[in-house]
This record gives sequence, C-alpha cells and structure tokens, in this order.
Amino acid sequence: MKKVAITCVLIAGLIFGMGTWNQTTAQENSSDQPITIVEYSDYQCPACAYFHPIVEKLKDTYGDQIKFEMKYFPLNSHQYAALAARAAQAAKNQGKFQQMHNMLFENQKRWSGSGSPTSIFVNYAEELELDIDQFKNDLNASETQKIVMEQRQEGRNAGVNATPTFFIEGDKVDPLPRNFQEFDQLVQQYISE
Repeated sequence: MKKVAITCVLIAGLIFGMGTWNQTTAQENSSDQPITIVEYSDYQCPACAYFHPIVEKLKDTYGDQIKFEMKYFPLNSHQYAALAARAAQAAKNQGKFQQMHNMLFENQKRWSGSGSPTSIFVNYAEELELDIDQFKNDLNASETQKIVMEQRQEGRNAGVNATPTFFIEGDKVDPLPRNFQEFDQLVQQYISE
C-alpha cells in the first residue's frame, strides 16, 4: 500500500511538474517569436520610396524581434514597376535581393524617369557583381513574371489596393504611420502584447 501511495505521488508530481514546465516553456517561446510585418510595395511608387528608410530603421532597431517580408505589388499606373520587381527577383535568385531592393528605391527618380530602365537595372546588377547573363535571363523569364504577379494577386486577395500597404501579424495598418516614430510606437504595441 505504501509503495502504491509513493508511486501515485511520483506520477502526480511528474504530471503537474510537466504541466508547469510546458506552460513556462510555451510562454517563453511565445515571447521570443518575432512579429511579422508584411509590406506590399511598388518600386516606382514615391510613397514606397518614402517608407523605405523607415522600414530599414525598424529592421535595425528591432533586429530579430521582427520578421519582415516584402511582397511585390506593381501598380498598373507605374510603367516600370513590374520590370523593377523582376529586377529585384532576378537579384534575389543570386542572393542579392536586399542590395538590389535598396538600389531601386534609392535611385527611383533616376530609373523611373528614363526612357528604358532595363540597361540601368543591368548596370545595378554589374555593380552588385551578379552573373549578368543569368540576371538578364531571369529578368525576362516567365517564372520571374509569375512570382511577381502571384504576389500581386496575393495582395489583392488580402485587400491591398494601394502602395505601400503593411500588415502586422495579419492586421492591415490603416491609416499608415506618418513617420518612423509613429511606426515605432505601433510595432512596440505588437511586441508588448
């Protein structure tokens, strides 16, 4: 009888102990999970260019606390937006997405005002030391076009109708923050939840 009582106490201790351990572990893991911010963006959109340094500063400020995803959403009203998105994707295929992404926004006025930005994008690829033949092939590949258009359709399905549009943890950010401080406050609210 004494052995049975000791065994029951041990089993109960293990059950309750594991329950406590699992609960603590789950709480620790949930607070360690980064919040996800998704941006639907158009490389030819002046508002997207305005938000580019704000987004980069958020990434620098929060590091691993946020997971940032940029999605292509070229607007039909911007003649070269889809081509620019394909240039970013072609650079991504060679591991240089962020560098091309930055160049496209930082030089938006230059290439968007040119008669044909393809040669400018090829020059950017050369500056990034990409394989130029692969870059040109990927720029014009149907697979690259498909990726860009699928992301745009995904945005439409999520209710995106203007750029930039941000989602934090699946919640559409509306209205858009006007500056870094407002965006920072918004991110802090999600992190502290």
